[in-house]
Order: sequence, then structure tokens, then C-alpha cells
Amino acid sequence: MHVVGDPDGVAALKAMAAEHREYLKFLISEAQSSTTHSAIFKAADESRWEVKWHPESGDLEVRRPRDPKPSGPLAPP
Repeated sequence: MHVVGDPDGVAALKAMAAEHREYLKFLISEAQSSTTHSAIFKAADESRWEVKWHPESGDLEVRRPRDPKPSGPLAPP
């Protein structure tokens, strides 16, 4: 499994993994089991990132989420 994508996002994911290894495992399993093959996480600096799993290659791509702020009735204020 290779981690590819936005260099800032990859660095944020690696920093988060160093402190919260179990959460990294959760993110990977969430991306693998999701119908969109993705999961969102928040970095230490409060920036939001999306982890996208590519089943054909097994790579994890880190990128900015398409919708940077959640909206709708279930979104936090």
C-alpha cells in the first residue's frame, strides 16, 4: 500500500499516524468498506483531508475533500 496525493495531506496523515495509530487503522478500514472508498479526517491544524482507497492498486490517496465544509441538517453548526 502506497500513500500518494497532496504532499501536505500525506504529511498530515503521517503526523496523525505517529500519534494515533489506531485511528489510522480505523480510517483505512472505513475507506475500504465505504461505498465511495473514502473517509475524511481532520489534521492537527484543523484542516480537513479525504483519504481515498483505490482497490485496483491498493493505494491510499490523500486530497482535499470536494466539499470542504459539511452542510445539511446533520452538519455541525
